[in-house]
Formats: sequence, structure tokens, C-alpha cells
Amino acid sequence: MTAPAPDEARRHGWRIGSLAGTPVYIARSWPVIALLIIAVFGPALGRPDRGATYGYLVAAGYALLLLVSVLVHEAAHALAARARGHSVGRIVADVWGGHTVYDATRSSPGTTALVAVVGPLSNLALGVLAWVAEAGVTNETASTLLLIVARANFLVGVFNLLPGLPLDGGQIVSALVWRLTGRKGAGLVAAGWLGRAMAVATVLWLVGRPILQGEQVALFEVVWPVAIAFFLWQGATQAIRAGAITDATAGPVDDVLEPVLLLSARDSLADVHRRAATRDLGTTWLVATDEDGWPFGVFDPEAAAQVPSAVAPHTPLAAVVTAQPSEWVVPLPHDAVLTDLVRAMSERNLPVVLVVDETSRRVRGLVTADRVNAVVGAALARRRRG
Repeated sequence: MTAPAPDEARRHGWRIGSLAGTPVYIARSWPVIALLIIAVFGPALGRPDRGATYGYLVAAGYALLLLVSVLVHEAAHALAARARGHSVGRIVADVWGGHTVYDATRSSPGTTALVAVVGPLSNLALGVLAWVAEAGVTNETASTLLLIVARANFLVGVFNLLPGLPLDGGQIVSALVWRLTGRKGAGLVAAGWLGRAMAVATVLWLVGRPILQGEQVALFEVVWPVAIAFFLWQGATQAIRAGAITDATAGPVDDVLEPVLLLSARDSLADVHRRAATRDLGTTWLVATDEDGWPFGVFDPEAAAQVPSAVAPHTPLAAVVTAQPSEWVVPLPHDAVLTDLVRAMSERNLPVVLVVDETSRRVRGLVTADRVNAVVGAALARRRRG
């Protein structure tokens, strides 16, 4: 895999290495977590006989080990995705833990569940290793750090297995519903609503329960659960929205494609007008091809209207064509759905796409972002009415 461009690398954070060719980053938000850990745990870990800075140094060591735990968690996701044949774009440790970006275009419920579950399982394994290692050390500081790391990994592993998106357990629930219903969108929506339930339950359990029991609750003990609940609610809402869009774009690609008439860029504008006059083009797009027959641009009727009729026989089609970037030609398999097309257009940031068959390279049709938005909007409206 080629290294990302400098602007892209800066957007993801500091690159610290790679895993099987996948770049690994620490997001610029991560130091927020490190500083918070040091500020909160530093005083609690202090020892009068070790000096004023001892507790903060131990807390800094915990922050560093927690970063390692996050990277192991994300590396497990990445390696599982790669083992299942998916390309992995990047691994990022950020303020909410981390995330792994991989191409799930042709994924399946089984693969989705597998990639999800290995993350928390890796944390549970790390917790066991730290717990076992702690029993064999005699240094008090090392023992303290290992116990903290063990408990943190147990907590992260169990928490991530809770059945609601955006947690890994939510991915497993989503995959299960997908398998049972045959609809990926239904899985996302179901796991998204469970994620919202997890957000509410987090606040009720960690804040509401102690208050109802008459306990004193410190400000930090309120802020932290609320921050976690906000993260869960936000991710769950995005999952519900994504699920609705996924269902709305589950139809065949051909449903949104409009017909195309390929013309040589060397044809005169007069010839183009004559060919257009002999057939009802309707919604057909006129697409210019180069000497090798490869489509490179779309006929611009406004530009053609500016060419005097006397000059038209001597004006090549290429003069009135809006050239498109090379990536505007998108190869898709015959069974691709609209979701695949939307993803390709989004990743390439293209308002116009020419779809060709992945195997034969035969042109299947052209689509614009406006048409996709109209089709998806209509599908979402029908779902709301239904």
C-alpha cells in the first residue's frame, strides 16, 4: 500500500508506523485522554515517600500502556479484516479509543461479526496477560501498573461487547439481524436503537443509581459517564441513519443509470446534430471517446449552442465536451447494488459517474449525484410513509 499524501496524513494525526502495510496513526485528540488520565489518576496514585511527581509519572505510564491496548484492539480488527480479504486503509487511536478503516464493500454478516468480536477479545486477552504477569513481579510500581492495565482491559473488553452500535457488540447484533433478515440496513437500525438504549443505561447506572441511593456524586463521576453516553448516542444515531440509507440504496445499480450514446471526439458537431435528429435521445447522454474508444467527457449542449451552424461541420465534438477526471469511469460487478455506487461516488468525490461492467468493460450507463439523491430521497420518503 502506498503511503498517504502529506495532507491526508496530517488529517489523521501522527503516523507512528504500519501493520502489514496499513498506516497506524495517533490522532491529535489522543493527548486529551492522556492528560485527563494523568490529571485524574496522578493524585490518587501518589505516594508521600516517593515525591510529589511519583503519582503523575505512574499515571503517565498507565496512559502509555492504555494506548498500546487501544492499538492492539484496532490491530486485531485490521488483521481480521485483511484475513477475510478486505483492504485496510488505516488504524487510528483517537480520543474515543480508536477506529480501523477497511473496505467492507463486499462484506458478509459473518465477516462483519468476526472483525468486530476480535477487538474486545484482544482486550480480554491483554487483561489476562497483565493479571498473570502481575503475579510474577516484585516491583511495586510495575505491579500497580499491571493491575490497572488488567482492570482497564477487562472493562474495555466487556464494555465493547455491549449489544449496541457504535460498540463492537453492536456490530455483532447488526450482523445477526442482517443474517436473519437479509437486509444490512435493518441490522444497522436495530443495533443503532440498542446503542441509544446503552447510552441511556450508562447514565442511569453510573449517575442515576448512586444519586437515588443517596450517595455523593463528584463532578467527574457525572461528566465522564455523560461524555460516554453522548458518544454512544451520536454513534447510534449515525448508525440508524446509515441503516435507512443502506436499505434505500439496496436496489440494483441499473435502476438509476441513464442510457449513453458513445461518440468519437473527432466527429464533427454537425454529424452529432444529424445523429441526434434521427433518434429520440430522451434522457440519453452523449459521451465522447478518445482514439482508443475510452470515454473521457460529456457533451455540453450549452457550449454547442454557441457554435454557429456554418462552423459546425468543422468543429470537432471534443470542442464542446466537458472533460471528466480519469476516475469517473467506475467498474462494478453485474450484481452490484446502489450502495456500492454511492460509496464509489463518495470516495472519489464525483458528481458524475460512468458505470462499466467490471468484467467486460461494457458501458452500462451514466448517473449524476442529483439523480442518486432524488432516487434515495424518494425511497426514504416511502419508508417513512410505510
